[in-house]
Amino acid sequence: MKINKPKYIRQYINENFEYILSQIYLCYIKMLEDFDCIENNENKIKNRLYKDYLNNQIIRDQLGLNNFIFKTETAFIDDNYNERGYSDIEVIDLKKSFYSTESSYIIECKRLNGKSPLNKSSLYNAYVKEGIDRFVDEKYPTYYGVNGMLGFFVEKTDIEKQCKFFTKFSEYKFISNFEFSYKSKHITKSGKNLTLYHIMLDFSNKIK
Repeated sequence: MKINKPKYIRQYINENFEYILSQIYLCYIKMLEDFDCIENNENKIKNRLYKDYLNNQIIRDQLGLNNFIFKTETAFIDDNYNERGYSDIEVIDLKKSFYSTESSYIIECKRLNGKSPLNKSSLYNAYVKEGIDRFVDEKYPTYYGVNGMLGFFVEKTDIEKQCKFFTKFSEYKFISNFEFSYKSKHITKSGKNLTLYHIMLDFSNKIK
């Protein structure tokens, strides 16, 4: 059957993850509608997203997310039985988890400000060194060849201009009426192909 051919499997994986990210974007929109102010804190933003939306059964029903379980601060164990890293959000594909323990996507969250030039700021370095590089260095697993990152912008800025500093980014618009989505291609330290999706979310009007 065609569905078993690698290119069809890859297409399914990409579309599956794009659906997850699209629904996370809708959770972000709901968050902006539901809260007058949000803490200027990466963990608090992530935890609101998780607790009030991704782990909220009413929202999960509304957005068709019941095929997925979201977990936060998941530790991954390496071959030497050490904890290799704690991911911000792990997304488990329940259908695939019946026959594989390697059935998840990883999403890393990073707080960004609007300072210029962004490429010289510590927050930019954190996005690369403590975000992208964790996937490349395999501190986080890449089971399907795709993972993602959420950028939380907490100050008013020209997001498109700021994202030009990330030289490996290519625009990739797959969410309706949303323009700040990107892809980047990488090779992990063990030689695996890796695609990272990047979704830049503007919280600046809600930050205390």
